Amino acid sequence: MMTFRRILVDIDALADEHPALNRAIEFASKSQAAVTIVDVLPEVPDRARRFVTPEVEQELVDHRWGRLQAIAAEKGGGRVQAALLRGKPAIALIQEAISGDFDLVVRSHGRDLKIPPAPFGPIDMQLLRKCPCPVWLIGPGEASQPQRILAAIDASCNDPGESMLNRAIIDLALTIKELEHGELTLLYVWSTFGHSLLEQRMSPDELARFVEATRNAAAADLEPFVAGMAERGKGVTVELAQGEPHKAIPEFVKAHGIDLVVMGTVARTGLAGFLMGNTAERVLQQLSGSVLAIKPPGFASPVSGPGTAAARR
Repeated sequence: MMTFRRILVDIDALADEHPALNRAIEFASKSQAAVTIVDVLPEVPDRARRFVTPEVEQELVDHRWGRLQAIAAEKGGGRVQAALLRGKPAIALIQEAISGDFDLVVRSHGRDLKIPPAPFGPIDMQLLRKCPCPVWLIGPGEASQPQRILAAIDASCNDPGESMLNRAIIDLALTIKELEHGELTLLYVWSTFGHSLLEQRMSPDELARFVEATRNAAAADLEPFVAGMAERGKGVTVELAQGEPHKAIPEFVKAHGIDLVVMGTVARTGLAGFLMGNTAERVLQQLSGSVLAIKPPGFASPVSGPGTAAARR
């Protein structure tokens, strides 16, 4: 079972509502984790420096810090820490996650977007690509605990690193299921090679046999992951869906009312269907609900440096 000791929550201290913080505090109470809330105030750009004097900048820092402290006191009752970071938001968050040895980053997705309907903004995508710990992006209005959880894996890969990622996805999804007392579905989307071409060259019976053989092979690929859940797998629904991941996963989510999708990103050798910049991004842009993403074991973030200095702690 995956453990959570420290949870980092990114909020907009000037906003009226904080669904990510509400969700994180509730989850932390179940996992016995400490919560730190942060907001990131960008550095003053050079072109604005003649107008934003050091005195004005300090007023901005003090105002944002006061709001952040008030939220921490209201939501955490003295048990929630706060920090105001400076710098580029995604980089500052990742550096804070690394330097603070956080186990989970929580954020309301899409809040950095000015124009809907795209659900994931640039900060979200940078976190999904580069943050070494799991990232939980809370969908609009989804502050309540997830009841229907989906773990999406690609069981066809033979690379040991990719198999480890699949097992990490399952472990994380099982952990959420156990802590939240939800229902978990394990989904593997499979497809037949060259289907559109082969259906023109094969008889219907031949094509049907080929599709059935491919499905049986997919079931065999999935079996070790199902068996690996052992006792924790009791009550887990296992589904095989035919199609392409970028279409089949969002369709499954919508059809089954899934509250949370647990998936992997940035596979070491390019996990089919889950490599950021390819199919995973196509999946993400069609999801409007919450997503919990995990990196492969041993993932090294490209973000380096000692971390962004906090304006206030």
